[in-house]
Amino acid sequence: MEQTLTYRYQDGLYLNLTNRCPTACKFCIKFTWEMNYRGYDLKLNGKETPVSEFIESFEKEKKIKPFSEVVFCGYGESTYRLQEMVQIAKYIKNNHPSIKVRLNTIGLGNLIWGRNIAPDLQGGLDAVSISLNTADPSQWVEIHQPAKPYREKGFESVLEFIRCCVPLLPETTVTAIEQPGVDVSRCRDIALKVGAHFRSRPWLE
Repeated sequence: MEQTLTYRYQDGLYLNLTNRCPTACKFCIKFTWEMNYRGYDLKLNGKETPVSEFIESFEKEKKIKPFSEVVFCGYGESTYRLQEMVQIAKYIKNNHPSIKVRLNTIGLGNLIWGRNIAPDLQGGLDAVSISLNTADPSQWVEIHQPAKPYREKGFESVLEFIRCCVPLLPETTVTAIEQPGVDVSRCRDIALKVGAHFRSRPWLE
């Protein structure tokens, strides 16, 4: 069965790099939508696709209909494939500099790799959107349901990643899902204090 490597939403082309994820977020629609997204089946067969096939799909889609933005975002955490993501991003910026390149992430890349990965993103990404969702460490664990290696240090690692991205990338945005019991304004305060943008997002059923 052919895998969905790229898919479209509004004026963007989204790249589905991996299904691996360090969290099982309560708000994640991959569970309720059964790995589908607005008509696209984002379930991957376990064999992760090489960079060349993503670039081929990108170029094919661009010829069919132009788009203004490329977003690394599927039903998985793209930073697991950091080297591949950076290679694709730099190809796009070098060959199509007018196209904006963004990463949507849960923000655990530093913890996944055991180092600060923000410098790796320079020169490839124009923007990163980091899903924080709460300013409370215990609530962060409850909402995101991280795998065991990410439970103890996960929340602080996300905050660290935000701080690392702000001075290095043109645009860093912190997001929070609007949900009962969460003080979204505190997430906004965290973002603005370190120089990031902030955006609240609706809960999708």
